[in-house]
Parts: sequence; structure tokens; C-alpha cells
Amino acid sequence: MNHLSTIVCSSTYLTIFFVCLTANIAFGKTYIYTEDANIPTDHFEYLEGANEKASISDLEEADWKRKIDDVHSYYNGFWVKLTVLNKSGITNLGIRHWTTFEKKLFAVNSSGIQEYDYISFYDNSYSFMGIDRIQFRYRVLMPIDEVTEIYSYYKFKPLHRTLSTRHEIFGISTWEDLQFQSLFQIMRIVFFFAILIYLLVNSIASFWVTRDSNYFWLTFLLFSMVFAAIYLSGFTIGFRGNPHIGQLIFSIILIAITQFFKNFLNFTSGYVKNVANSLIFLHVLIILYYAVRSFEFPDGEYFTDLEKFPIQPFGIGYFKIIVQFLPTILVFFYFVFLSFKAWRSGDKASGYIVLAITLPVISFATIAMFIYLGQKAYIEVEMITLVGLPIGGIILVLCPISINLALEEKIKAFKDDALTKLESLNAELDDKVRERTLDLQKANNLITDSIQSASAIQSAILPNIKINKYGFGELAYIWEPRDIVGGDFYWVQQQKDWTALVVADCTGHGIPGAFMTLISSTILDRIASLNNLSQPDRLLDQLDKLLSQTFKLNKGDSTGFGLDCGVCCFSKKEGILRFAGARSNLYQKVGENVNEMKGDKVSLGYDFKEHPISFKVVETSLDKKSSFYMFSDGITDQIGGKKKLMYGRKRLLHQIQSSASVTDAIEKITKDLANYQSDHKRRDDLTLFGFSF
Repeated sequence: MNHLSTIVCSSTYLTIFFVCLTANIAFGKTYIYTEDANIPTDHFEYLEGANEKASISDLEEADWKRKIDDVHSYYNGFWVKLTVLNKSGITNLGIRHWTTFEKKLFAVNSSGIQEYDYISFYDNSYSFMGIDRIQFRYRVLMPIDEVTEIYSYYKFKPLHRTLSTRHEIFGISTWEDLQFQSLFQIMRIVFFFAILIYLLVNSIASFWVTRDSNYFWLTFLLFSMVFAAIYLSGFTIGFRGNPHIGQLIFSIILIAITQFFKNFLNFTSGYVKNVANSLIFLHVLIILYYAVRSFEFPDGEYFTDLEKFPIQPFGIGYFKIIVQFLPTILVFFYFVFLSFKAWRSGDKASGYIVLAITLPVISFATIAMFIYLGQKAYIEVEMITLVGLPIGGIILVLCPISINLALEEKIKAFKDDALTKLESLNAELDDKVRERTLDLQKANNLITDSIQSASAIQSAILPNIKINKYGFGELAYIWEPRDIVGGDFYWVQQQKDWTALVVADCTGHGIPGAFMTLISSTILDRIASLNNLSQPDRLLDQLDKLLSQTFKLNKGDSTGFGLDCGVCCFSKKEGILRFAGARSNLYQKVGENVNEMKGDKVSLGYDFKEHPISFKVVETSLDKKSSFYMFSDGITDQIGGKKKLMYGRKRLLHQIQSSASVTDAIEKITKDLANYQSDHKRRDDLTLFGFSF
């Protein structure tokens, strides 16, 4: 080969080399898509100074750059370009965007221009789901083995700071995968909300039932978490949020947690309470600050001047970290320490509290790890949303569950302690009851013995009426005290040709009534010794007069003691019966008729009266065909029957009317009264006298 040929060949090779080199430089930015993967940022080009209204021709002719020079582009908006060579064998692909709220998309290939609606931050009619779009995911047709140019407009307002560390602007996946991811994301949000709402309702119900202040603060915490979840999930499904509200909600959650732990750990005094109160006060100030700043959104200085407010890591300023996060973290660690000590001492409830505080730390660490791996190691982006966020969300949900378990354990421990104390008190009370019962039994035995003695004395005072002695042709009677002793009594005395029979009902029953019967019987004995027994009105007047003297009653005085009684004075020699009554009546049966002899409507005793008292006297002849009956109200006032009514005078007189003799009448009345009374309690003492001549 001659020199010329060498020069020609060398020149040709050099030309081919530079052409290939130029071609490689020109097409080196093309991204070859084979399967889902993160797209490195060096494949993107940027266009500053063009707004969302730029046409596809403007974009194709524009001067694109490999980086953004002006920081204000994050606020004002910019275009991003990506050239993709589809080697996946699938034409139905999709573009996934990170959460930014103002965007527009063009896709250009041999199929033509695919243009998607402009999503404006101020467009309230925005719908997050359509045929070719779900949330911020777009379906793009990319012919196989062909190049597709993708143009996307970004406007980060007001979330530019949170996106400053992203290493992927958007990615490419199959449309089916993107649909699944979106639906899975929505299901996750719904599931998360369902659990939070359930916990909130359960906490409200627990507070309503127990009135435990711990449940109140747990309810407050859960309500704050629901509010925060609504706010945060809104960014995912297309809701335009105010970033100041997020900081405000976070402080509310911190207040709820601080107050809960202060209340749960019983910080009622000391420096721990003061520290917790100071932390709460700090977050109240932060809430007020963000509440005021929220009115500046979205045109405030905070969002417009990126030179004065440079982009910060994690999307927040260092001042916020120091003021809002650091004190809270320090206090929480102290809470963990105190709870851990209580748990080691045997308090199970505090163990759940330690778990509840530890879980959010694990949650945030999990999410941060996946985000870091997504940024630094270029793992599948979906790992953050499909794995990292669900794990973090589940852990966060477990936090209030742990708190609720702690409260349940605390209530259980309280109940167990209360039950133990109650059992101890019951045992002590049983011992005291047994001691007191023995004492009462001894006292009751003494009282019972005394009453039995009083009953024997009372029975001894009551006369043993002999028919022949007093001139009765037939005599039958009932005397039954309600208790062992009673206030009913009868008295009979004979003087020459006249006999006096008294049936009386004294005040009360039991011991007081028994004393009245003794007093009244003694007074009647005195009256009988000084007066003849032919005048029943005279007996009643003297009895009332002597009762007044006994109770030392003067004019205008009164007492709670007295009696009702009927007096029958009769003489067989003269064939006369005279009756006078103080609220007591005498009933005479003649044939089948029963006649009533009414006494006066005045009782003896009770109050002072002027004497002599003029009592009405009823006189009748002693007819052998007649029988006479006197009784106390213990019979007629007795309750019984299904309707629980009084036995009544009408029913008693019916038994008398239908009887053949005095004895028959008394037996019928006794039997009928017992049946009528049945299981009902005896109300009063009972006395019934029947006699004939």
C-alpha cells in the first residue's frame, strides 16, 4: 500500500471513528428500557423559563440542558425531557411521577403525539383517575424497538423542598403494574383508615363507659392521627394540602402523646410534670405560629424566596428540628426510661407503653431506610410504596393498639387490686358481722327472755273467765297479740248483781302496748273498787280521768298514749244489758239480724279532757235468743286476699249472721280470717268476744 493509500485509509478510519464517537455522544443519553427500573438522573434534560403552555414544537426546538441552573425553577416550574428506547417487548407502558401537583405530559414517537391534560394546583375539578391516568401515573404507548421522547412539565409549588433529594424524576413500568400499585395504595389507605376509625370509636366508647381520663387523651391522639392520615393521604390521591397544616397536626399529635403519658404515668407533681407542661406549652406556641402562617399560603415569602430560604435536607429547616423535634425526642426518651423501669418492676401496662413508643421509631426508621436505599442504591422505587410505607403504616397502627392494651392492662390491674382489697374488706366485714351477730343474738335472747316474762305477766293479769261465775250462757273469745305481747286486753269484774266486761285496744303493740294494758287494767281495778258496775259511761269517764292523772296531763297537754274500748254492764237478775263505747261498738244478733250499738267517737287518754264526759248509753234486755259481739280493729283492718284489701266489718258480720251459735261464729271467723290473711303479715293485735245468756 503506497503512502497515498495509507493516508486515505487512515482518514477514512478516523472519519468513521469520529462519526461513531459523535453518534455515541448524541445518543448516549437515550435510556434503553427493558424492564422496570429506576432511571438515573443523567438521562434527563431540563428546560428552564418555559411555562406549562409551551407547545410540542416549542419544546423540540428549545435549548435543553443537562442540569437546572436557577434554583427558582423549582418554584416557577421547568420541563424535563427523557428519550426512551423500548426494548421490553411491551407497548402498553406507563410513566410514574413523584408527588408533584402541577404537571403536563407529552409523548412523541412514530404513533404520533400523545398529550395529557394539564394538572393545575388550583384546578378544583381535578380527578385522580381516568382511562389513561391513575393519580400521577400515565399510560403511554411506546412502539417496540423505537425511540419515544417524553416531555413533562413540573411545578413543585409548594412541595419543592421535599423533592430536592430525589434521584429519580419519573420512572417507567408496565401499565398493568402501575394500575395494581395505585389500587393497592388506595386499598392500603382505606385499610389504614378503617383501623384508625375502629380504634377511635372503641376509645370513645371506653371513655364513655369508664370515664377514665387516659381514654380521653387516647381519643384525642387517635383523632389527631385520623386528621393527619387524611392530610397525608391527600397528597397521594390528589388532595392539595397546606404544608403548614402538616406541621400544625404534628404538634397536636405530640401534645396528645405528651399529655397521655403524663396522665398515664401519673405525673401530678415534680419536675417531670413541669417539663411535660413546658413541652405542651411549646407545641401550643408552634401550633399558633403555623396557624397564622397558613393564611399566607401559597403566596408567602417562605415559598417564593428560595435564596433566602434555601432547600434543606428532609424538606424542613434546622431551626424546626431543634425547636419542634429535639425537646420532644428527649422527653419521650425519658418517658421510655420511666416506663421501662416500671415494666421491670412488674408493671405490665408500662411494658405496652414502652412498645408503643418504640414502634413509631421503628416505623420512621423503616421508611427512612427504604427511601435511602431508593436514593442511594437505586432499588426498585415501588419498594418504598409497596413495602416500606405499608410496614411503617402497620407499625404506626400498632402504636395506639399498644396504648389501648396498656390501658386495658392498667384497668385490669386496678380491678384486680380493687377486688383483692374488696375481698379483704369482705372477710374483715364477715368477721365483724359474725361478732356483731353473736352479740345481737345474746342481746336478742335477753330481750326475748324479758318479753316472754312480760307475756307471762300479761297473761296472768288477763282474767280467766268462767261462764258460770259471771252468768254467761255461752262464751267464746280470741286474744292474739301480733308480737309476743300486745296492746289489746279484756277485763271482767263482778259486783253484787252486776258484771262489767271491757274489751280494749291500747296504743301500739309489743312492749309499749303491753305497758298500756297493765296501766289500764290497774286503773279499771281501782275504778271497780270505788264505783258500782251498773253504769258503763261512768267507767269510761273515770278511766279517761285517771289516765290523764297518770300521764300528768294538764289543760292543753297531749300524749301519744290512749285506748279505744267498749264496756258492757249487765245484770241477769234485772235482765238488763247496758253498753257504752269509746270508738268501739257492740253488735247484737237477734235471729238472723245483727244490730249495731254504736259508741261515741272519742278515744280515752291521748289528750286532756274536761270531766265528767257524757258518754251515750245503750240499754237492751237479756234475751236468750240474742248473742253479743265486741272486737278490736285488728280483725277488720287485716290485709289479705289477691287484691290486698282489708278484711272489713261487713265480712265479719256475715260470718256472725250465718252462724248457729257463739262458738260456731268465733270458729268461723277465726278460720275465715286465717284463709284471708294467707301469707300476708299480721298488722295488729287481735281480740274478739262473743257471748250470750
